Amino acid sequence: TEPGLAPAVECDPSLRTYSHNRGDDRDQRPVGMVGDGGFLTAVLQVESDATALRAERSRRPLPVGLVRDALEVDGIRLESAQIVLHTQPAPALHLPQQSVAVSNYAPLQAQTGSPAVRITWIALKLDPELCPEAVAARGGGVIGAQKCLARVAEHLSSRLSGAGFRASVLTEEELIAAVATSACANPMVTAQAGRSEAPQRRTEESGRSWRCDNRRHTTYWVRRWPQLGAGTIQLPQLVAQLTTVPALATTFSLTLAQGDQQDVTLTGHMRITGRSDSELTTARRDLEQAARQVRTGLVRLDREQLPGVLATLPLGGAR
Repeated sequence: TEPGLAPAVECDPSLRTYSHNRGDDRDQRPVGMVGDGGFLTAVLQVESDATALRAERSRRPLPVGLVRDALEVDGIRLESAQIVLHTQPAPALHLPQQSVAVSNYAPLQAQTGSPAVRITWIALKLDPELCPEAVAARGGGVIGAQKCLARVAEHLSSRLSGAGFRASVLTEEELIAAVATSACANPMVTAQAGRSEAPQRRTEESGRSWRCDNRRHTTYWVRRWPQLGAGTIQLPQLVAQLTTVPALATTFSLTLAQGDQQDVTLTGHMRITGRSDSELTTARRDLEQAARQVRTGLVRLDREQLPGVLATLPLGGAR
């Protein structure tokens, strides 16, 4: 197992990655995929033209409608499409309040809500059993499923580019790096694990948290959404409010899936990360307070932290 993927594999030992080559065109980058033998997921990384430091909270929100439309393309029906927003707030949590970086950056952060790092991934999950005809038309089996998934990923990438976003379909190596980043895996531990002949277990679940390396996480399910729309809070502002609380990192996951009546269901999860138990406890309190302020009901997934972690990694969303 690749060291970057190891924390996710410890959560779900059936996970493995693939590299799908798109035809004979050598200029085309291969498409990275991850799956468990039942599903396959490809991941796009999306950036708007504005940088994270210059963008206001509400500027150029990701067009969720384009992601929804990707649930069915050319007869290929996805199980789900997941939007993952990974944020590392600024200034960095470990800097003293009197440091130059904090004093210089604080006014800008207060004005714009701009984080130091904000990464957006879209994970497209295919269950071949939902569209057997489309898989068969592309050769059947694993290859047919990979071709279906690559087609949808290319389609969404093109649509996002047309809407003014830079969207790239990740290679296998980049996908593994995205999973490691989302899990807040310690890069030094990952590098050391790659050199070790007998890698040590790196994750552990407890009642209220999940540990990966020396970072601790708590996950939540969004049980109640506020009234979204004109005259009330918009989804981008809601996400910004929840993901800029002081913490090592916050991760917001929104999973779109087709319902029985051709409707689309939305499932939200949050994960907050700290460097210690005390830091995580403080971050949890701040997140829960921020959620109450925007009338969002968060349920901490006590004794179900591991499923919550899997639901917030860019693997395609909760099953």
